[in-house]
Amino acid sequence: MELKDQIVYIIATYKYAGLYVLFVIDTLGVFLPSKTILTLTGVLVQTGQLSLAPLFFSALAGSLTGFCISYSIGIRIGKPFLVKYGRRLKITDEKINRAQGWFSRFGPAFIILAYFTPGLRHITPYLAGIAGLAFPRVITFAAIGASLWITTFVSLGSFFGQRLDWLALLLDRYQWQAVLLAALAVLLILGLKRRSRKAPAQPED
Repeated sequence: MELKDQIVYIIATYKYAGLYVLFVIDTLGVFLPSKTILTLTGVLVQTGQLSLAPLFFSALAGSLTGFCISYSIGIRIGKPFLVKYGRRLKITDEKINRAQGWFSRFGPAFIILAYFTPGLRHITPYLAGIAGLAFPRVITFAAIGASLWITTFVSLGSFFGQRLDWLALLLDRYQWQAVLLAALAVLLILGLKRRSRKAPAQPED
């Protein structure tokens, strides 16, 4: 049985509990076709086989559980763990160094953006732990990023319905364009926030 068939079986058999486990595993660094999983669940919502709210919270809880575990590994063990075991999870030194560079520049915004960036979502929680970022702040931005990520692909699956194969092809072909648009949106929001902070207070009459 191929991986995608196994995933379909898990979702069909265990539904929300199965989704929770799949997204814990995915976030820990085991590369699963997460976009396909989410778009497939969107189709199942459209056909009435799954309900949107339990689906959303199962996927979100699984993603954040995996994030917390990875963050704990990062803060307790740090980079030596990634250097030693990263290649087994397809996490190369190049990806680690690139992610650390982005992390130091964009901080919390990087956590949100990483959910839409192939390969970076899996190492972001480790890097957050390695960097020693405060957990409440990190998990808040992780929840925002995961929520946007889940909502986006479930909505696409629900909207396009049975044209899932065509949608998967479209996502694979234009995934970097989507990443670029997400990055521009994040940078625009940060720029507007920074500008509002620097704006001088209006004098009182």
